Amino acid sequence: MTFKENAKTALAKVLSDLIQSDGIVNQGEINYLRQVFKALKIHDSHLKTAGTMSLADAADTLRGCGASEKTLLLYIVQQLANADGCCDPCEAFLSTALFLAIGLDRPETQGLHAQIVSLPDTHFDPHDTVLFVEPERIPETPSKGQPADERRSDPMKSHHEAISQLLQRRGKQLFYLPHIMAGIQEKKATFLQMLRYLEPLLTEDQLQLIEHDLGGFRSSDLSKEIFLNYLNARGFHIAHPAFLMKIDHARTDTSQDFLLLDAPDDPLQALERFFALTDQVMRFPIDAQGKNLQRYMDLLTMPQEAQGKDAFQYTGFHKIIVDTLLKYHSDQGLSRLRIGDNGRLFLVDRNDAEVKIQTLGRALYILFLRHEEGIALTELADHRDELMDLYAALSTYSNEDKLRQTVDNLVDFVGTTMNPLLSRIRKSFTALLGAQAKDYLIEGDVGDRKKIHLDRRLVIDTFR
Repeated sequence: MTFKENAKTALAKVLSDLIQSDGIVNQGEINYLRQVFKALKIHDSHLKTAGTMSLADAADTLRGCGASEKTLLLYIVQQLANADGCCDPCEAFLSTALFLAIGLDRPETQGLHAQIVSLPDTHFDPHDTVLFVEPERIPETPSKGQPADERRSDPMKSHHEAISQLLQRRGKQLFYLPHIMAGIQEKKATFLQMLRYLEPLLTEDQLQLIEHDLGGFRSSDLSKEIFLNYLNARGFHIAHPAFLMKIDHARTDTSQDFLLLDAPDDPLQALERFFALTDQVMRFPIDAQGKNLQRYMDLLTMPQEAQGKDAFQYTGFHKIIVDTLLKYHSDQGLSRLRIGDNGRLFLVDRNDAEVKIQTLGRALYILFLRHEEGIALTELADHRDELMDLYAALSTYSNEDKLRQTVDNLVDFVGTTMNPLLSRIRKSFTALLGAQAKDYLIEGDVGDRKKIHLDRRLVIDTFR
């Protein structure tokens, strides 16, 4: 049985996330990872590339594998999840999400459809919240005087209490927009007074606007706004009503992973079946059809003595220790520089430390990274459109005229605006790399082309 190279990378990503999902890594899990990597010829290069891959991309890749490969993956996950002698609920949740997303064909999964979506860091923690999202409204004629939006939500409305109780038993809370909006309307005065204390930067005009427009929200419109804009999933299309659930990870990452579980007809049944799967997934019986699959299962059976109990919890504080140790050792080789799919910059070999640069500065930096030959400041206007495209893709601000004006100010008055940008870029890299920062900076003599001297083989560009 041969996994393709991209599938090996995806497998490395999935297994790496799995052993971290409960916040504890023990020697038994590490031992078993070594066993898997050896048997399937997964190398360090696959693991390093996996560090730049989202869980959603990994699931999409593994979806293209054959039935035998998916069955073997199920066996590996079962073995790995029990490496410490028990299966944590976070491991079971992640495993169930994965198997639904890759299309594991088993009787237990028939009729359930889901996908994993990896969204840029939302800067809030939706850990215990399950959001019910709806497709963009399709105009339709109401019947018997009933609004179309209300009729579309009937299955959810009729099972709302049962769904809430089911989620509460799982330690989660339902966020159903019509009920949330109804609660706000019912206690509008309290809500508006609360805003004055919790959002003190809002002006009186803004508060009045909020009060005036509260009654105009509809469930499907607000679902789209939250999902596409607030969660910033650019261009993502919701085909069916669905539950959006956070997939927990102990590690700090540049994005957050969610399971989007379709619930087109009976949302209560979809949830009940999903949680039943999470309780069963580690005990699914596996029928090893074919000598090849059985041979690999024999190779990938964990020896009983390998189940180490010595657990180590890797937290953000451990990451700070590693980053600090690496920061003050300038004799290290140059780190690879990764441009994430959200345009943020990371030093891969410095424990993925982020180089924090504001949006316009990052747009300018990526422009120079992509022009290895360098750009003379007098020629910057020739790259106006490319810079504008980068800035618009990076910015969360939607006013194109304002974005273009900012780019025009940089290009047309380059001497005034360029130097502060270059200075901030220098400070950001120097704070992480010290003397080594010179290889990452935009530099050049007066009148010459300015360029970044970093070997482009060290650049991993996943931003498009």
